[in-house]
Amino acid sequence: MGLLLAPSLAGAVEPANLPVPPQGFDARNPNIAHGEVDESVSYPTRSRGMQKVSVYTPPGYSASTKYPVLYLHHGIGGNEVSWLGKGSNEGNADNVMDSLYSKQLAEPMIVVMPDGNTDGASDGFVAHEDVLLNDLIPWVEKTYSVIVDADSRAISGLSMGGGQTFNFGFPHTDVFHYIGPYSAAPNTRPPSQNIMNVAALKQDVKVIFISCGSEDTLIGNSENYHDFLNENDVPHVWQIEANQGHTKTVWNRSLYHFAQLLFLDDAVGGAGGASAGGAAGQGGAAGSASAAGAGAASGGSSPGGAGQAGSAASQGGGGASAGSAGLAGSAGLAGGPPGGGGSGASTPPDGVSDSSGCDCRVGVGGEKGAAFSALALLLLLRRRRG
Repeated sequence: MGLLLAPSLAGAVEPANLPVPPQGFDARNPNIAHGEVDESVSYPTRSRGMQKVSVYTPPGYSASTKYPVLYLHHGIGGNEVSWLGKGSNEGNADNVMDSLYSKQLAEPMIVVMPDGNTDGASDGFVAHEDVLLNDLIPWVEKTYSVIVDADSRAISGLSMGGGQTFNFGFPHTDVFHYIGPYSAAPNTRPPSQNIMNVAALKQDVKVIFISCGSEDTLIGNSENYHDFLNENDVPHVWQIEANQGHTKTVWNRSLYHFAQLLFLDDAVGGAGGASAGGAAGQGGAAGSASAAGAGAASGGSSPGGAGQAGSAASQGGGGASAGSAGLAGSAGLAGGPPGGGGSGASTPPDGVSDSSGCDCRVGVGGEKGAAFSALALLLLLRRRRG
């Protein structure tokens, strides 16, 4: 069970060009269900005293259901509230996840947002690796109703947190099977130091998602990994946000896309799988849905009712079929006229400062991307599962 990309896209030579999310995707919407946030909770560590974390649980969270977990990290000037639009205001994870759930575009998951700059350590960002692995994860797994295996853990983050994602995720593929760094900062170690076993990486990790703004002066940190993964034929998604720098816009968009790729083999609340061709249990999803309401469930059968066999297609229709033995439906990409993706950018707040020297002022997007969802892309890419 390893990385799952189609041969023609295995190296991710070209950017994925995922579409700009719909307008308002990162704003609080009073007309949809909201998850709960346990904000700035203290948790114990073995040697670093009490540390802080915020935890988002999805709408309808129940202790009787086991959930996968995304560990989401902030940038250099941030803390456990930065992904909640507070403090250094680096993202809006709660709003993004609420938006995805309102359209059934993501599997229910818990999002853990720690203070990744360990209090009391000489280098808190480095010290967080040990705290994350040996204190925070065990605490989360005792405190919340979660699935306790690597298939159900993801690590992600922005800027310094993107560097932490590279530095903690790739050396610990026995812990994290989904790795998603955004706009990684100079704390990122070279690929040769973090990836010691390419074969194990291909075998263990299900999704690698690397993103950055096209105008980000730090893009080289991400490009180094993109190039290394290409050279070693390691499948990954390489997402470049056009005309964006080191911005909150990039980070919210990246979370929107990455979250849709997570835990598709986990049937939260049911016995079936959520990937293409799987059967859904009570509360689980049969197949997958595409963004903008265009996709249908692909080939799953639901107990007590007929399954929906269809395709995850672009909003504009048409496109090349990507059917295979692993897909009951097809993923339409190009061929029809592209559908509108919306501007995707909320009204930008004041710029936020990143003491690494990055310009973190929020940009305004307007580019329309190809009209297929990240989830539909994954269905196309995931044909090499064996």
